[in-house]
Amino acid sequence: MCRPQNKVDLVDWKSILPFLNIFGAVPAGLRPTRIALAFVLLLTVVAVGRIWDGFAPPTSSPDGLFAGPIREKQLVDAQESVRAVLIPVLLQEQRAQAQTASLDQLETLLGDAIRVSTANPIEPARYSSLMRMIDAARPRSSFEALNEAVRTSFYGLISSVSRADFPTALGAAKALMIGVPIESWACAPYFTIFYAVVCIVVFGWGGGILCRLSAGDLSSHGWSFNQASDFIRPRFSSLVCAPLFALALGFALWIPAWLIGVLTNLPIFDVVGGALFGVALISAALSALVIVVLLLGLPLIAPAVACDGCDAVESIQRAGAYIIARPLHLLWYACISLIVIALGTLVADFAATAAWSFTVAAYGSASSSSVLSNVGILRFLEPYQSAPPAILGLSQSLTALLIDMWRTVLCLTIGACALSIGFSCATRSYLFVRFNSDGQDVCDLWEDSSSDPTTRQPKTTD
Repeated sequence: MCRPQNKVDLVDWKSILPFLNIFGAVPAGLRPTRIALAFVLLLTVVAVGRIWDGFAPPTSSPDGLFAGPIREKQLVDAQESVRAVLIPVLLQEQRAQAQTASLDQLETLLGDAIRVSTANPIEPARYSSLMRMIDAARPRSSFEALNEAVRTSFYGLISSVSRADFPTALGAAKALMIGVPIESWACAPYFTIFYAVVCIVVFGWGGGILCRLSAGDLSSHGWSFNQASDFIRPRFSSLVCAPLFALALGFALWIPAWLIGVLTNLPIFDVVGGALFGVALISAALSALVIVVLLLGLPLIAPAVACDGCDAVESIQRAGAYIIARPLHLLWYACISLIVIALGTLVADFAATAAWSFTVAAYGSASSSSVLSNVGILRFLEPYQSAPPAILGLSQSLTALLIDMWRTVLCLTIGACALSIGFSCATRSYLFVRFNSDGQDVCDLWEDSSSDPTTRQPKTTD
């Protein structure tokens, strides 16, 4: 008698290999509502940074954030080099003033020379090169240097991941997550503190909403934007206070080591400072541990609040517990998330650069103006380059400025896509590591009883 043969019609790979669900963060993160929210978040932090630069003096080297703080000798040498090239180009009556002029004054003198001189006009290409030389010698403002470093490191990370060049990707990730904050603190500590608080507030609120929406993708809830916003609103303080509390704790543990170091500057007490070096070592080690846990667990804080309704302390406890209990799982999910973010950014970057290229081609073929040649460049997998300095009239300058504004919108849209996908990856990673640690189903999410009395509130686990 023949037994009936079993036939497999379908293999649910996502149940067998749960990490495949993280790849669903790309279509989830590229939904228009979430991109729009992430765009507003990025626009807010960029606007705040620009406002700071408008009132604060420059703090970074002309070579960028990673070159360190401003060094007076470097600025003097750079100015002398610019003067040596620029003075022969200026009018005879301007050269004496240029000997002691600042970079801004040299730029003004060059512009006056172009407007006045008709017998020996400066070529546009020559003018652009001179202006670039002046700009290269300027010290960088705090946000400008930070923005350039983040942009360059991020695109280096995405490019290396797309080429499967993992050693380079590791270096770019280290520069982005560790090098940028350290160098920003070294160049502008007050700006770094202010801007960190701004980012925590802005991304805490928006990130919580994005995480709540992403959590609904894995369950049958499918919350709307308003429902996710209503859930996050009373928990906004938790999203903000959690990273601030961790930072404050790390700083508080660092203070004893600093105070013991101060003792070495005083006679007799320096011996006490040496004797207490062990205390400083323990204090600094605990501070480093808290900071490392914060850096590694920061992506888990917003999902903990959005998925389980945790308060500030509980979200930190959960992040720390999961890091200690499942470090390899988190490392694996982080690697997969990095690949997913790279894939999503590739899609967004290709779409934006293709749209820009087609628009520029169509616009340029119909326009007789040379404005487009003086607008910044947008290339695939490259950080955008600023517009080259050019001799333009008032109307042309305004036109180029408006076109460049739309290019900035495209660049922010690329960043918004990456940010939205990143929060979606963080949410899915949190839910899966929670399942691996506590056995709690990924669809088991906290809901407020006040919004729906019939809903079940899942029991939170320690």
